[in-house]
Amino acid sequence: MKPLYLREDTERQRERLAATVRRLHRSGWMPGTSGSLSLRSGDAVLITAQDLDKGRADARDTVLVDPSEGLPLLGETEWPCAEAPVHLALHGYLPDCETVVHVRAAGCTAPDALDVGAGDAGAGDAGPPAAEPRRRSGPAGSTPMVLPDPPERLDPGRTADAVRAVLGGTAAGAPPALLVAGLGVFTWGRDLGEALAALDRVEEGSRPPLGSGAGVPDPAGWAR
Repeated sequence: MKPLYLREDTERQRERLAATVRRLHRSGWMPGTSGSLSLRSGDAVLITAQDLDKGRADARDTVLVDPSEGLPLLGETEWPCAEAPVHLALHGYLPDCETVVHVRAAGCTAPDALDVGAGDAGAGDAGPPAAEPRRRSGPAGSTPMVLPDPPERLDPGRTADAVRAVLGGTAAGAPPALLVAGLGVFTWGRDLGEALAALDRVEEGSRPPLGSGAGVPDPAGWAR
């Protein structure tokens, strides 16, 4: 494993990530152990640990991982969350992606939970082929791309290939939201504020709503 550059304020990043997770838990976005959060930290990615009670998260519940292999860096004491390969795929594919937010919303963990717009499929029409990405109907900018059949095994390589295929081969035209069957919704941005704003837009276009959206963390002070 080649040496990776880490930010000098990594410990401060750990504390901020944990504090944000607790606030997302209190606001209803991450109940129990559901959901995950990640951000770039130099050449590595800092991410929430597996099986984490989000209401009790602290700096020790974060993990620095190698973005190419998905493994904890030397000295880390926790294992990354199960959704880490999707986080790493987004961080690796999208050049401006600094933060990824994942929520496992009730009723929205499978493509069947998404409505297809009236103009997309007529009566008796089976709709687009399963292999093609689909968009959720809703206001402009609120329609996440859908990964209907994620790799059976979420390893970094297979997941990265699947995410690249769904996002269409170009970061510029990709919407800032991805729904992965069985896992939930992932949104991203250049900072926490952008990632949460994308999550709000998905919520606005969802029926039933993904969450109340009340009391979401104030992104002020979330340093890149």
